[in-house]
Amino acid sequence: EIEGQRPVIVSRNHNARIRTPIYRWTTPPDWSPAWNYQRSLYAGFTFGVTSALYMQIYEPVRDMLMIYAAPDNFSQLKTFTREVMKMENFKSGFFSKFMFYSAYGLSFEGARWYLWKSFAGGYPHDEHCVDITWAKKLLTSFAVGGLTSWIPVPFHNVAIRFQQDQILPKEFSRGYSNHLSCAYNIIAKDGPFPLMRSAGPIMGEAWAGTFALFFWIDFIKDKLRVIKNYGTDHPGFYDSWCRILYTSFAVYMSLGHAYPFRIMRLWVDELPKNKRGELYFKNYAEAFWKALGDNFTFSQLFNGFHLHLIRAGPPLFATVWFADVIGLNEQVEFPAVYVPDEEE
Repeated sequence: EIEGQRPVIVSRNHNARIRTPIYRWTTPPDWSPAWNYQRSLYAGFTFGVTSALYMQIYEPVRDMLMIYAAPDNFSQLKTFTREVMKMENFKSGFFSKFMFYSAYGLSFEGARWYLWKSFAGGYPHDEHCVDITWAKKLLTSFAVGGLTSWIPVPFHNVAIRFQQDQILPKEFSRGYSNHLSCAYNIIAKDGPFPLMRSAGPIMGEAWAGTFALFFWIDFIKDKLRVIKNYGTDHPGFYDSWCRILYTSFAVYMSLGHAYPFRIMRLWVDELPKNKRGELYFKNYAEAFWKALGDNFTFSQLFNGFHLHLIRAGPPLFATVWFADVIGLNEQVEFPAVYVPDEEE
C-alpha cells in the first residue's frame, strides 16, 4: 500500500470451475406427480397382463414335464404342445389369473415404481462423466424396498390357499372359484391374520428384490450412457441393445438377491415333517444359520434358482422394459455449468 492511494487487493477466483447440481435433488423439466402415478399404474398393469399370459402357458408345461420327458424333435414337440393344450389349467383359469396378477401389479409394482420415480427421478447426472452419487441411489432403493415390502404378503398367502384348495378332494376343499373369492372367504371366515402368514421372509424377498432391481438398473444404465453420448452414431443402439443388457442384468440381480429369502421360507413352510412329526427347521432363523453352518453350504440357498428365473423372469423383464421405455427410470442429464466469479 502506498501512502495516499487506495490499497490494492489481490484475490484468487475460486469459483471459476465446472459445477453441476448433482449433489441435490432437482426437479426434472417434465416433472408431474400425476403423470408419474399414471405411468406407474401402466407398468403395474403390464405386469398383470404378461404374468397372466405367461403363467397360463408355463403352469401346464411345467406340470407336463413333471410326468413326461421333454420333446427331442419337432414331431414330439407338436405332440407335446397338443397335449398341453388339452390340460385343464391351460383351457381355464385365465380370468382368475388376470384379475389376481393385475391386482398384484397395480398395487405392488405400481407402488414401488411410483416411489422410485418420485425419489430418484430428481437425482441429476452429469452428461460428461459417470454418476458419483450412486450411494444416494442405493439408500433410496433400500427405502423403496422397505416401504413396499409388505404389499406382496397377502397376495402370496391367497395364491397358496387357492392352489391348495384346487388339489384337495371336494369333501375337504372350500370351493374357491377364483383368487378373489378365496381372499373374501379367508377374511370372512378366518379373519385377516391368515393373509399375513410367513410375513418375515416374504417381506425380505420383496425388499431384496426391489432394492436390487432399482439400484442395478440405474447403476448399469448410467455406466452405459457413455455409449449413447460418445460411443456410437447409431441413434437406436442405446435404446435397444443397451436396454436389453441393463434390463436383463437388473432382473437377474433382483431375483438373485431375493431368492435366499424364498428358499428359507420353503424350507420352513413346505419341507415334509420327519417320522416324529417334527419340522426339520423350526423357524426361519434356524434355517438361515444351518445353511451357513455344517449341515449345508451357502450355495444351498440358491438351489433351483434358474428354474425360478424361468418362472418369474419373463414377466418381470417385460415390466421393467416397459417402465424404462415410458420414462420411469429416466436419468436426467445436466450439462456442466460455468459459475463465474462475482467480480467478473
